Amino acid sequence: MEKYKTLRHFLVAKLYKDIKRYRISKLLSWKPLSPLESGCTAIIAMCSKMPYVLGANLDCLNKNQWKALKEVLITVDAEKGALPDGFEEDILHQFSQLNITFLYYNHQQAKLSAKISDSFIYSWLSWSICLNHVRTKTVLIHDYDALVLSGKAFEKRYQAFLESGAKIQGITWYKANGFVTEDHLATTFETFADVNWIRSFPPVMGYNKVAIFKKRKVDYDTYLDIQANYTPIEQRTVMPMSIEEVVHPSQMITQYMNFRNTPGKRLPCFAVTMIPFFYFLSGQKEAIINAIKALQQSNLERIDLLSDGVLMNFYLLDTKLVNLMLKLMVQALIGLEVKPFKALIEYGIELYRITQTPPEQVWVSDFTDIQREFILSAKNLN
Repeated sequence: MEKYKTLRHFLVAKLYKDIKRYRISKLLSWKPLSPLESGCTAIIAMCSKMPYVLGANLDCLNKNQWKALKEVLITVDAEKGALPDGFEEDILHQFSQLNITFLYYNHQQAKLSAKISDSFIYSWLSWSICLNHVRTKTVLIHDYDALVLSGKAFEKRYQAFLESGAKIQGITWYKANGFVTEDHLATTFETFADVNWIRSFPPVMGYNKVAIFKKRKVDYDTYLDIQANYTPIEQRTVMPMSIEEVVHPSQMITQYMNFRNTPGKRLPCFAVTMIPFFYFLSGQKEAIINAIKALQQSNLERIDLLSDGVLMNFYLLDTKLVNLMLKLMVQALIGLEVKPFKALIEYGIELYRITQTPPEQVWVSDFTDIQREFILSAKNLN
């Protein structure tokens, strides 16, 4: 299916995106790099408005680090000073083995990106800033809302990437916005990429673009244009990862930022239900309890889930989506060897309640036997 049904819609979208691309094209240029070393650098685009997601992310990465991972570069989507006092120092101390470097936007980058407020610009710009400081030949584009549960899986993928001679290796082929799996375009989710390959194109070419591809009206996501039009198909690969290897709710940051920009609007909201869970794993032990209270005390369409004043609308949440998010939470806890706890069950019950799930379907889904055992243990706690 094409992204745009009519030529008019396509031309309006193209004009809008082209103007946006022009505006951001001057935000960054490639700096000369020293000769790159072997090994891999994880690059992370950090959302400064959700700082307590980072701890969970890095804790998983730290526990599942593999030998080739030399460094972690984190670009914060704001000027220095945007994070809570002492936050950066605490992270550097807690995860010293990861060799972390924090990077920030300059004033111009922060001002324009905040004015446009496009989640794709934030991720593209943050990754690009990281790519200006990387010292290894390979990068892992590591999503802010991803939890690594198996370092061995990344090690195998990294080795396969090197042996393949490919320029990019995703975990699945892109299938949206006018593209089909047969196009063989790798998504950016947990993607290994060749640094020299990305940097051989002007930075703005990595950003989204509306265009015609194979007679289809499409919207290129990040790095898809340079794959589709400038990279041979044999240099684009995928190597899948299972839920036992990585938990990634997807769209968590985008959905949260959408609610920040338009509080209470009816928007996709499934992934934001994971944020209190990330906060909990990051050491904010009351995050899930506070989320339960917010669900109990709030209107369905105006929920301050994180107690930060951002009002979320859960009108579009349904039982199927609740099941999916809870399954991800349980699997992450199992993978991280966290003991069952009652608050998780109570949080699920509240999510089921606001979606008007029948009692016989509460905490009933296609959970695996191991997941069901974990859930039962949590239910039986006092």
